[in-house]
Amino acid sequence: MRGWVFVLGVFIALLPWQPGWMHAIDRGLFTATSYLVDAPKGASRIGLVEVPPEIFGHWQADLYEGGKLAALLSNVLHSSDATVGILLEAPLDNGSTQIDAALDRLASGNNKAAAQEAAEIIERKRLLLDLLGNSRVVIGVEQGSAVLPRPVSEIDGVLAKLPEGAADWLWPMHLAPAAELGSAVLPQRGVFIGRGALHPAIAREQGTQSLQVSFLADFLAATTVGEHARTQWDLAWQRDRGLLLGERLLPLSPRGDFLAFNATSARMRPLINRMSLEEGLARGAFPNYVLIAVAGDPVAPQVAAALYSALHGHIAATPWWQSFTAPIITLMITLLLVFALPRVSAFSGAMTCAVFGLLLLLSQTILVITKGWWLPIAEQLVWTALGLCLIRLWVNYHGRWQLLIQRADEACIERADGLIEVGDLQQARTLLDECSASQAVLQKYYDLGNAHVARRQYRTAIDVYQALANRKKNFRDTEQKIGALEAMVATTNNVGVGQSEVEATMVLSRAHIDRPVLGRYEIHEELGRGAMGIVYLGFDPRIARYVAIKTLNYGQFQPRELDNIKTRFFREAEAAGRLTHPNIVSVYDVGEERDLAFIAMDYVEGKALNAFIDPNCLLPVFEVYRIIADVATALEYAHASNIVHRDIKPGNIIYNPSPYQVKVTDFGIARLMDDSKTSTGEILGSPLYMSPEQLKGRKVDPTADVFSLGVTFYQLLCGYLPFSGDNLASLTYEIIHGKHRSVRTLRRDLPSSAARITNQCLQKESQDRYESAGELALVLKKAIRRDFASEARKAGYL
Repeated sequence: MRGWVFVLGVFIALLPWQPGWMHAIDRGLFTATSYLVDAPKGASRIGLVEVPPEIFGHWQADLYEGGKLAALLSNVLHSSDATVGILLEAPLDNGSTQIDAALDRLASGNNKAAAQEAAEIIERKRLLLDLLGNSRVVIGVEQGSAVLPRPVSEIDGVLAKLPEGAADWLWPMHLAPAAELGSAVLPQRGVFIGRGALHPAIAREQGTQSLQVSFLADFLAATTVGEHARTQWDLAWQRDRGLLLGERLLPLSPRGDFLAFNATSARMRPLINRMSLEEGLARGAFPNYVLIAVAGDPVAPQVAAALYSALHGHIAATPWWQSFTAPIITLMITLLLVFALPRVSAFSGAMTCAVFGLLLLLSQTILVITKGWWLPIAEQLVWTALGLCLIRLWVNYHGRWQLLIQRADEACIERADGLIEVGDLQQARTLLDECSASQAVLQKYYDLGNAHVARRQYRTAIDVYQALANRKKNFRDTEQKIGALEAMVATTNNVGVGQSEVEATMVLSRAHIDRPVLGRYEIHEELGRGAMGIVYLGFDPRIARYVAIKTLNYGQFQPRELDNIKTRFFREAEAAGRLTHPNIVSVYDVGEERDLAFIAMDYVEGKALNAFIDPNCLLPVFEVYRIIADVATALEYAHASNIVHRDIKPGNIIYNPSPYQVKVTDFGIARLMDDSKTSTGEILGSPLYMSPEQLKGRKVDPTADVFSLGVTFYQLLCGYLPFSGDNLASLTYEIIHGKHRSVRTLRRDLPSSAARITNQCLQKESQDRYESAGELALVLKKAIRRDFASEARKAGYL
């Protein structure tokens, strides 16, 4: 429906035709506006002589037998300086047929009676033609045309500067050359406007305000230019304004008409001095302007009122530029109807349309009163009301339809919730596919994808998220999740890439686990193997909680090393137990069996970041920034507790894409900064990620973790290490003395902040790096707001 309203609005804007009832609305509006103009006071200077129809009819049938009318015309012209206008229903017959017949009879024989008759006819013709040819006499014919003796000069205006085609469209009327109009019926003056002659006809509709103006223009010209008018026409045509009658301007619309305020209603009509034919013959003085018309003709009072308006400047005309302002306003109304009103209530929409209509009326009134510009707005007002009704009908229908869809979606979502709870994710997907793309349904799609991720069904989760993205692009952080999960799938297909055999994750069944119980924890399955031992998934039956159990098998070490290893192992529990942070793995318990020790920790879903260091399965760049910022925040918390991790690397950071979670783990080689043993030290940790001072065996501070985190950041961004070597010696030399390549030379699509941050993190001297992990976190978050604002907002990070 909205589309049809838009098409209809464009059609109305471009269609020049209007039905008659719209013109009636405009006439009513003009009548109401005319009441703002002062009504005439006192008698006007216009007289109307009403001639009986039979006398007028006899005169028109036989021009030279109208003695009384000729006498009346002679009396007015000789007893006053009045300008006389004669309103006829049809052109006058000049009697040339009678003259020709009389002359024929006179020539055919010696007939004194015929000769006398012919002489009388010729004399009456001469006298009458002298009267009718007087410069103060103007004849208006309601049916017929008059002749312009010579072309009227045209004064250049605004439209003259436009191309001819554009000017013709804005003002379609032209002056008709006299040669195209034929010979004159009578030597009367006339004005021709339009494509051809605009004959001096007055619309006979009672109460009309739009009058054709050739008779009035001629009448005013005769009044203005005086006796010299017959030899020197003082009429000038300005196509963008109207007619210049000497010093008087008669504004005209592009259709060649104007609107007279004093012809709108009885209140506005001037007091006309009406007189009968006998009174006109007996008068010795007349008003300045005299109209002679048939008694009872409704046109005559209208002409008198229009003449009064023209004389006093109470007229208005439609300007030429209304031809393109009207379509623009109609298009604006259409846009308002289609795009604004459906978003508001019925009352607000009606008030908006009412205010818009009042603004149109107010603008129209101000322009017509102050400038004399009449802008018809009936089309715009009718379209506003009609469009409002159509849009409200559509809104009501659409609202009921949306309510039905909403109820169906609610039932669908409720069933999908139950299916997700019982684990029937495929049936839930089928059910959601049949629902609409409402916000609640899309959120349930999102939850379904998270449920698949929780089951480690990454490929299925990607399909669900992709279906969600197809339904609504950029829904939350769907695209980031798809990128992260595709990296997860790639790591699953490339297990062991970049990892040692002992670090690879293996999922085993219960039958392959030697010890079913460690302390009070039931062993369910093996999660993986680390540098110190195997990591199991355990279950604490006392509080019904799953835990990750990290073990240290004493049998894999030499007896002389065992005490040192135990110390390091339990130091991890001591260090991590002091830390409570959402991005640090929590330690719940520590214990020892005969041949092994174990630590029960928070079980974290996801994978270690060393699964995402291959160039073919990298995480999205925003995700890497977010992960490193969270790890830096966690390290700042640990450093505040006087704990330096010493072994920050991708394998010690656990990442779960959905729901997003990052945990720092493995504080097994962390040293208490207030422990004197930390001032000396052997090389502990992973050399690939160590800071230069660690490799030199010097005392370390929090900036060592900043260096290691910078190496991790570098590797996650491009899939390569900043420093490498064939053996430990060459690697150590590169880290202490070598210069790394800028990360943007390895991956050109990275933002400039990536190179700037990694460069400062990898400085050789600790004082040249970021002062703390907290400062690094702030820099990363600032870069996220600048370089990844859109992704961050979708993920709820900002």
